Amino acid sequence: MLAKVVVPLVVALALALSSCGDPGTNDEVTVASKPYVDALVGDLSAHGAGDIELTATQARCLAPRWVNVLQPERLQAAGIRPGTLARDVGFDVKAAEVPLTDGEVGHLVDAFGACDVDLEQAYVDHVTAGHAPDPTDRDCLADALSDDLLRRLVSVELTKGAAAVDQDANLSSELFDALSTCPGAIDVAGS
Repeated sequence: MLAKVVVPLVVALALALSSCGDPGTNDEVTVASKPYVDALVGDLSAHGAGDIELTATQARCLAPRWVNVLQPERLQAAGIRPGTLARDVGFDVKAAEVPLTDGEVGHLVDAFGACDVDLEQAYVDHVTAGHAPDPTDRDCLADALSDDLLRRLVSVELTKGAAAVDQDANLSSELFDALSTCPGAIDVAGS
């Protein structure tokens, strides 16, 4: 009888503790993080993240998760104040100033899914901006962008800026190869 009560309790406690310690899923706003969260919501609502447009609801969902990964103390140590995350500054420029592990960058990317941002469609929207491809071409692009390539593109754009993709010869080559499989999907002349 004791095992029937203790085992489920231990499992529930372990799940609760693991979710509290995971900065990628933690959307808690503390006193220290609130000014950063508020500023980041404004920036993300106005400018998106990298090349990904966001709604105000998505920005409000992402901001606390990202601030919890970046941590107010580390932001301060990098000289980043809430005002520097204000509109017209750009999150990716500031995030590059905070040293992040690969796991932490992964948490930033994973937060998109937690906030109902379809990265694949958002990226397809970005690469087809100013061009109206038909649904077949859009589907071709979505298929051409593997999950791994998409994660690496977004990781670089978030932490180093969109221009960093062009500066990474291997990554830009992989992106070009993927996009070139769908010649009708993008407007090469207008790029």
